[in-house]
Amino acid sequence: MIITLVCVFAVSCHPEKEYSQKITGTWAIEKHDDENSQKPVLPFTNGDPEIMVFEKDGTYINKSGFFKFSHDQASGKDQTLYFGEQTKYAIKGDSLLIFDPAENRFTGNKILHTTGRKIILEQRDKSKITLIPFSGKKFNNPPIDEIIVSKSPCFGNCPENSSIINTAGHLFFYGKTNNSKDGFYKNVTINKKIKEIFNELQHLDINSIQPAYRVSITDLSSQSVTFVSKGNIVKTVYNYGNDSPFELRRLIRNISYLYQNIPLQYIDVKDPVLLYRLKSETQEVVLKESETFYLFHELLNSKQIANSMQSLSFKGKYLIDLPKDYDYQHIQLYERTINTDGRFFRIQQRDGNFKIYDLGYNFFIRNNLIKKLNRNENEEN
Repeated sequence: MIITLVCVFAVSCHPEKEYSQKITGTWAIEKHDDENSQKPVLPFTNGDPEIMVFEKDGTYINKSGFFKFSHDQASGKDQTLYFGEQTKYAIKGDSLLIFDPAENRFTGNKILHTTGRKIILEQRDKSKITLIPFSGKKFNNPPIDEIIVSKSPCFGNCPENSSIINTAGHLFFYGKTNNSKDGFYKNVTINKKIKEIFNELQHLDINSIQPAYRVSITDLSSQSVTFVSKGNIVKTVYNYGNDSPFELRRLIRNISYLYQNIPLQYIDVKDPVLLYRLKSETQEVVLKESETFYLFHELLNSKQIANSMQSLSFKGKYLIDLPKDYDYQHIQLYERTINTDGRFFRIQQRDGNFKIYDLGYNFFIRNNLIKKLNRNENEEN
């Protein structure tokens, strides 16, 4: 009995330790009709489950991420800065302190109630939030080696960019417009944040996600995601208006903003080859933006050869980087021609001359990208 009394006294004298033990784990915010929180809802996270993880070592993960919006005086455009999902927390007395990397300060929440099944916190505005245990599903996905994410523009200042990451821990990024960095970049050292993204794929059921998600609203941004396993495209998903499942949108967010959170090195790419549609007399290849960027990345690593005896049946055009003061009426001056069979690519350079590149395999056949043209399309061709 004496030992029991001593243990009870020790715990009562150390409420921080007791709170730490009870708060460790994964939690979700339980919604209430009478909730009076003043926290603004981000337009691209509206309706997302608010999931948070408290780890024993003081690591805090908010699966909605940390954002900050800024206005660039030089360009006159708004920018979105993303600080990732991970930060730190501490318990002082009866307060839960979480460090906000976007604001560079701790925010305090008073702990009103803790059990193994519920935590009630009081925020600075006196509103209360209730946390309940969360246990997400885990899925057996194919072994994904590379993920490519591309984001299109919108009617506004939406970032337009493309990223490719692989399990080795490397990123290749292209910022076209409205990014904190525009141009081509790569990381030169292996980054653990990239490996963490691949670890989180277990929460996304790649096999069951649909090929396309759309909302019936115009002028919104779209994204496309391509999953690659052992050099083969497993699936490409098109997402317009953020209508896809939360875990897919979370993946898109963490990859497309990754360039802001790891050290990068600028790469001088003078003539990016971004193809979207190629046609022959009877067939065509139409690529989503993420597939386009994946093909471009493969071409960057391909071998230039002197000549090819293969019949290059597909033909297409692409645009070189347009100058800021280009004349839209003469946009054809910036068009370049490509002939290919899926393996060999005869590409017109900026100076008008052609070079031939060998991927070493047929990109179209390997990824089942060739489709037959119908009669009307044949006549148009």
